[in-house]
Amino acid sequence: METLGLVGLGLVGQALSARLLEAGYSVAGCDVDNAACDRARARGVDVVARADDLAGGCRTILLSLPDSAAVDAVLWGGRGLGPACAAGHTLLDTTTARPGDTEAHHRRLSQGGVRFIDVALVGSSREIGEGKGVALVGAREEDADFRPVVDAFAAAVYFFDAPGGGHRAKLVVNLVLGLNRLVLAEGLALAGKAGMDPGRVLEVLRNSGAYSRAMDVKGPRMIAGDFAPAARLAQHAKDVGLIRELAAGLGARVPVSDLHAALLDEAIAAGLGNADNSAVIELFR
Repeated sequence: METLGLVGLGLVGQALSARLLEAGYSVAGCDVDNAACDRARARGVDVVARADDLAGGCRTILLSLPDSAAVDAVLWGGRGLGPACAAGHTLLDTTTARPGDTEAHHRRLSQGGVRFIDVALVGSSREIGEGKGVALVGAREEDADFRPVVDAFAAAVYFFDAPGGGHRAKLVVNLVLGLNRLVLAEGLALAGKAGMDPGRVLEVLRNSGAYSRAMDVKGPRMIAGDFAPAARLAQHAKDVGLIRELAAGLGARVPVSDLHAALLDEAIAAGLGNADNSAVIELFR
């Protein structure tokens, strides 16, 4: 099978590389974090020094980066990946990024015959590593010759027809997902303050009309105080910023997300930014 490139070997990048290797692909990757490179190398990833080094041996390259600014730097910074790619290259961006930037990268790269496609991922790094993630793709299904690569790490794939469509859909999903998590944290903390057993209350919630999957994934972690990061709180704060930016551009009201942003800023100020996003419950304890 072909060798795939992977720029970004953090939590999600680790999960992606594990799924791709398990599917039989060879993976070459890079990261600015030497420790992340060492972990990837130990798992069988061929680590290279820079993103543009991947262009020679990989026709399909995935990006798994913290934010839109990092994508821009990788593509167009010094020795950028964008100019290193040639006609026939496909770049799959799994970053939760600004949809307008995705559209701009697509336009610029397509002039040279390079495809830039948003493949936004729904799910924590743990869920993606277990093959339970969902991919939201900014392209038409009939054009998705890269589908076998996505199927290696996504349990379900949805197509949104045009560049930026996957990233817009991801922001909508993250709005609902983050608020489910926030409300769960507030409720469990209130139960604890009222002298109730939070585990018993979580069981009730799971078996009631209040149920959301956040209760399965994050509820036990909130109760146990297990905040080892599967998805960092600061990363979700960045996503909420993108949600509010998208809404402002569309004239859409998102007052609950405005409150969510303020609470996440409070959590980051309290030193919880690098903790798992389930640590938001600490605001209410």
